[in-house]
Amino acid sequence: MKITGKRIGQGCLGALLAVNGVPAAMALEVPTASGVKLDIITQGKFQPTYFSNFDLDSSLDDGATGTSAGAVQVGDEHVRAEVRLGVVATGKNWTGKILLENDFALDANSVDRAFRGERFGLEQAYFTYTFDPAFTVQGGWTFKNIDLASGGLLYGDDHPLFGAMGKTSWGGYDIYWMPINDGLISRSGSPTIAQVNGQEDWDVYASKFDIDLGGGSRISPILTFSDNQQQNAVATYFGVEYIGNIGALKIRAEVLGVTGSFNGGSSTLENGTVVDNSDNDISAYAGYASVEYPVSEAFNPFIALRVASGDDDPTDNDVEGWLGITDIGRYSPLIGIDGQFMGWQPNSNRAIASGLFGVALDQAGPGGAGYGGISNAGTGNNPGQIMLSFGSSGNLAAISPKLSYQAQIFPMWFQQTGGLESLSTASGSVDSFAGTELDLAVKYQANEYFAPRLVLSSFLPGKGVEDATGADDAGYVAMLELNWNY
Repeated sequence: MKITGKRIGQGCLGALLAVNGVPAAMALEVPTASGVKLDIITQGKFQPTYFSNFDLDSSLDDGATGTSAGAVQVGDEHVRAEVRLGVVATGKNWTGKILLENDFALDANSVDRAFRGERFGLEQAYFTYTFDPAFTVQGGWTFKNIDLASGGLLYGDDHPLFGAMGKTSWGGYDIYWMPINDGLISRSGSPTIAQVNGQEDWDVYASKFDIDLGGGSRISPILTFSDNQQQNAVATYFGVEYIGNIGALKIRAEVLGVTGSFNGGSSTLENGTVVDNSDNDISAYAGYASVEYPVSEAFNPFIALRVASGDDDPTDNDVEGWLGITDIGRYSPLIGIDGQFMGWQPNSNRAIASGLFGVALDQAGPGGAGYGGISNAGTGNNPGQIMLSFGSSGNLAAISPKLSYQAQIFPMWFQQTGGLESLSTASGSVDSFAGTELDLAVKYQANEYFAPRLVLSSFLPGKGVEDATGADDAGYVAMLELNWNY
């Protein structure tokens, strides 16, 4: 059997691999006698990483934080290992994908003993059948996103899904239902009445329509409904994304809103105050805009603005803090750098608490009134954010044609500070300046199979963080990624 290298085009495989930092062009093609094409995907990614001072207070011992590799100690080193083996089958009018993964932090118990590393899990299984270019049925579970091409404010994750997608003369569409949580299936032990009655389910109905404007530009209306019975909340997300070019300028933008309500129940805030959510209304917004200009191969400067509304009063009946279904900003094209400080879920400081993979402050503030966020752990009483990023990326051919970089600095402000002023650690009024993050990523593409990458990131807290939590020391991340793909 002859095995040859092959460049994989755009599609489900490319989207899956690209968002995980793997070259979308990498796979091995296995010819078969039946005419079914098999593409074998393998990946070994290892990330020696050091975290320091996620609580932004050097006088306190660092605690643990949750990562995609499990809980790890801050103020200590660890090595994340993401090992994958997958196959994509393509036949007449159909595709199928199976991806096995083991993602864990390395030690003796996770590698050569029966603990976290004892087996591969079925990370993704995704199948399609095309009746017509305008109508393809899809089912299984795989990585999907709604707005990753712009700011990643609404959704990007891998969950069970069933729906349809297609390409038409005017563009394309993607519509699917995601049963993110089913309380009865997820139960441990005997089911509760709430689980049996579906009161711990979370269903999302997502849709996006890409309208081709020509010249590589598109505009995409977005409409998504979240029936979050775990939080007794229903929410409708709506908005539009634009990706296009004006001359040499690359433009990315999105504007989103959410409206909804809580159907009952209550939430306990961090300081012990219980707030009844039964009459609370959800009304929040978010937006992103960026401009990128390629001056040269080595210098592609950009400026980006990311805004999410915050809640000014956690005790009233208005929930105004923006919560996406899963913020995926860590992997967005410009502000996002896989390995950056905000994307590691630094939630031990209540003023800047962020969910894993995101850069929004969706777990910050006093808590309560949650209606989304990764693991359904966000709070609608968060302070929101205004983030302004300046940076550049490019190929450093003057040093080596295999060397590239991405660098940025982004100051960040709280959109509202009323919720932060209710924290037990707050000293009174809270300044709006949250702090500044500095990021640098350098990658060496040794060949098509191996690429090491170094990420250095730091968050310098501003006056607002000090006012809200009494902390004013910098936090750091240093990560070396060793990435093999073939």
